[in-house]
Amino acid sequence: MNNRGAMLVFSLLVVSVLAVLLATFYFGSINENQLATRYADSTRALWLAEAGIAKVKSNAGIASANGFIDDVRYTYNAIPAQIGATVYYNVVSTGTVTSPSGRSISRVVNATMKLVAPSSANFQYGVETTSNVLDYKTKCIENTENPANIAKTGSTQTFDNLFGISKSEMKAISQGLGTYLSGDFGNTINGSGVTWVDVAPGQTLNIQHLNGSGIVVINGNFKVNGVPTDGFDGILYIIGQLETLGNSAVNGTVFVESSAAIGADLSGSSLISYNSTNISNALLGVATKAIVSWKEG
Repeated sequence: MNNRGAMLVFSLLVVSVLAVLLATFYFGSINENQLATRYADSTRALWLAEAGIAKVKSNAGIASANGFIDDVRYTYNAIPAQIGATVYYNVVSTGTVTSPSGRSISRVVNATMKLVAPSSANFQYGVETTSNVLDYKTKCIENTENPANIAKTGSTQTFDNLFGISKSEMKAISQGLGTYLSGDFGNTINGSGVTWVDVAPGQTLNIQHLNGSGIVVINGNFKVNGVPTDGFDGILYIIGQLETLGNSAVNGTVFVESSAAIGADLSGSSLISYNSTNISNALLGVATKAIVSWKEG
């Protein structure tokens, strides 16, 4: 009887010890699994933050980027802020992974980006044209920065070389962060950043007012008849024939891409005044972005 009682007690002790060991192993496994999951989610969050930086860098212009990758539980939110009045921007990007239970893990990346714009030295003249035809009154073009560079005909400059991007890329920028115009949009163009205007083939776009700033590309023949209060600051690029009348004014530069026999006709009291500062500012609209520093947190 004593032997059986001892065996029972011993068995209970063995079972208790095994239960404790099993429970320890079980909870240890759960804890290790949770730690492994948290580590994996933390790594995912870091790469999501990196994705936000990459999205800001790849997008046209400088703008916030947010979204998700593959699953709505994997999100990024990147916010750029200009550093003073420089061409540098601080981009703070947060990557977040949300588990099915609702637990979230976030990582933050700070990157400094620099806008790298095409050189304003590509534009040296008040008016430059690939054509051999340029009719203008002396009062219609001025270059106070370099009087010798009033106008140039027979230019061999290409769109891609001037802006560092293709025409299709420029048009895409206008449709994304700029302004895209076509059809009947009225008598006024207000440039802002990058503006692309498509003119119906064989037609001439005839407007009364050209204002604003940045880059304006007219894809077709263009005629503008302005008033004294009009004024556009930046780069006006014409893919076709240009005619200016009235008091239209451009403070920057004009480039006319046309055939050898078709060029530009500048008359009336219109004025194209070369301005390198406005040209440089306009080119920021097509600047690429380079990452110059990176850190987490």
